[in-house]
Amino acid sequence: MTSTVKPQYDTAEITQLDPRKGERQYSVLIINPNTSTHMTEALKPILASMNYQDVHFDYFTAPDSAIEIDGVTIEPIASINNAEESCKSALNCWPVRDFIGNYDAFLVACYSAHPFVGRLREDIKASEETSSTRNKYVTGIFEASITAALSLVSGFSLESPLDPASPRKHQEKGSFGIVTTGSAWKEELTNAVQAALGYEDEDGDSMHFAGVETTGLTAIELHTTEPEEVRRRIIDATGNLLRNSRSRVKVVCLGCAGMVGMEEAVREGCIQEYGASEGQRVRIVDGVVAGAGTLITALKAGF
Repeated sequence: MTSTVKPQYDTAEITQLDPRKGERQYSVLIINPNTSTHMTEALKPILASMNYQDVHFDYFTAPDSAIEIDGVTIEPIASINNAEESCKSALNCWPVRDFIGNYDAFLVACYSAHPFVGRLREDIKASEETSSTRNKYVTGIFEASITAALSLVSGFSLESPLDPASPRKHQEKGSFGIVTTGSAWKEELTNAVQAALGYEDEDGDSMHFAGVETTGLTAIELHTTEPEEVRRRIIDATGNLLRNSRSRVKVVCLGCAGMVGMEEAVREGCIQEYGASEGQRVRIVDGVVAGAGTLITALKAGF
């Protein structure tokens, strides 16, 4: 699907039919803010493998021709390679705003602090204030992946040796990190994680964040470069992440929607650095899967 969205349900069906009662499927729109239909197509088997029988996914790919917003021409972006393009690509997603009423949830499939997530939340809030609608949800693959990663590394444990008369607890050690594409993302994603964790300045630090390592390839180059070269770069970036972390890395996040299906190279980097046993224990989080799971859980729980 290109920029033209063809929803499965109209607004009345979304409002009146209850998916919890089996009257319709949950309807989720996956939003690719760049123009790469190849990248959009790569997401489909990943989401299909989650085997949600009661969920229907539609897909939006940003238009490959210029659009106009308030008299300003917005040029298409084929590959989002830095923070500035992340912001500009939010404008390329403007047509999605016309379909707020046609979906239960929205996933922005760009691994960045993408401002279209907040834009959609504002639109959803406005729609809820003017009409009787079911709860709607939106997240980005960046937000979903670090939330999933934190749930896998953060936890409290009893101190050893255990004193049953006066037990004490401590925060478990361990961290998560991100393997992503171009070098411009290293600082941008580091700052984005710190902001998401609530630090007010860029000097904030967390025992649970190991940092960001990059492959030096753009999202498009992940699919146009020789596969063995891509694999080598991902292995090297993963090894650097693990080697340079102050604590044991327990989770690696795939820092680009274009990295779907590339978990094997990350796993190999973990094994090379930590050995077969410990390397297999590192969790690998795909932000697209994490995002879909987050949205479906929220829909079914009614948060």
